[in-house]
Amino acid sequence: MEKTAVTSVCWVPRGRCRGQLVAQGGEDEDDEAMREAHAELTAGGAGASSSSAPAATPANVSFAGLEEFGLENYDDEDNDGGMQFFSVLNADSDIARDRDPHMSRTGNQDSDSDDEGDVEIRPEDHVFCATSCEEDSCTLELYVFEEDEVSMYVHHDISLGAYPLCVEWISRTSSSDSGCFAAVGSIDHSIQLWNLEQLDPLEPTQVLGVRKAPKKAKSKTGRKKKASAGSGDVKAHDGPVLCLHGSSFNVNVLASGSGDNTLKVWDVADGSCVHTYSHHSDKVQCVRWHPTEQAVMLSAAFDRKLGLLDVRQPNQAATALLSAEAECAIWSRHNPFQCLVSVDNGGVCCYDVRKVASKATANESVLWTLMAHDVACTTVQDAPAPNMLVTAGLDGQAKVWNCAGSGPQMILSKNLQAGPIFTCQSNPDMPGLMCFGGKCPVMWDLSSEQLLLDVFPLAPSKTDS
Repeated sequence: MEKTAVTSVCWVPRGRCRGQLVAQGGEDEDDEAMREAHAELTAGGAGASSSSAPAATPANVSFAGLEEFGLENYDDEDNDGGMQFFSVLNADSDIARDRDPHMSRTGNQDSDSDDEGDVEIRPEDHVFCATSCEEDSCTLELYVFEEDEVSMYVHHDISLGAYPLCVEWISRTSSSDSGCFAAVGSIDHSIQLWNLEQLDPLEPTQVLGVRKAPKKAKSKTGRKKKASAGSGDVKAHDGPVLCLHGSSFNVNVLASGSGDNTLKVWDVADGSCVHTYSHHSDKVQCVRWHPTEQAVMLSAAFDRKLGLLDVRQPNQAATALLSAEAECAIWSRHNPFQCLVSVDNGGVCCYDVRKVASKATANESVLWTLMAHDVACTTVQDAPAPNMLVTAGLDGQAKVWNCAGSGPQMILSKNLQAGPIFTCQSNPDMPGLMCFGGKCPVMWDLSSEQLLLDVFPLAPSKTDS
């Protein structure tokens, strides 16, 4: 079925996803169950033959016309030691486990099919996950992009029970100190943590923001007391989870923004909400931890405000006005004192966060403005080369800008042929490789464009599309 939208994408750090998937409950669970069933049948059959006498045939039962089947001696037949079906499987298993020398890139040696998940993920592969929606289903898909072959494919997917709005890669959960997981924010107010290395998981490894039913305490008179407000509550979001971002300093820390106008910081290790911030008055669309300052967080919302917060001082958030409702907000990778925000009228603004923190006027805080698209500019990304900026919008166009000089100048515009673009992420291991989400995922290697190589110091790669 054709996808209707790829709502979010997120790169997995190279080498962090294991080559083969692990079945839930262990790889050899089915084989062990069959061996146990075989042993029980064999033991049961032997016991019955040694201890039980042949059953008497009722005198009024006639076998006329059925002599060729020997039904009158049915109970006298020698016991065959159980169903031979299991014995045949057991005998053939050694042959089936032999690796075919002509098969390469095969992760599951016990499988004779080309089902998803059977292909190994090599350490050099680029891997990303995407949340996609069809008419009647939603999935979390793990893609592999092969740079040498300039192709990508879905390695495996996971069915989701609610419409996904954002995804973030994390390396741990409450039950695992190290692994490969995707945190998915959904319209049902929950944050689900899925194991990307598990084959066909039926449920998430962990869920953040699940409300627990309050326990009713009994009074001395025996009557049940009404639970107090917030009893048994883990401070779940009261609206759809619109954005997620994990801390680069602490793998336990995950930030989320929601349609309930709040930001939350979670401790993934125990599933608790550490703090809730409410400096916005409308839906929080973006949240980003600072790349070098551990406690500093950037946010942007539909209240047309940019928020700058030191999480150690929750009541002292600084804000700046935006020209329209926020779509995307990021920190500049080249200047730690600057941030970029795109809005739904197609504009992009660059802010000096020092001026925002000092509560300067809007004119003093804004370094430059840009009308990048005629419709909503849904994503903005700064590229690895200095002064290089990438934007995309609902017009389906991706544009590259040169920010040197007095203001940004467009260098290249490309129709990605994927309908409206909703999201974009640059590869952390190969930052010139950009992944966009529209009707389908689209990969664009900026270093494959000669026009960009003439303007920016981008190192060319093997990828040419």
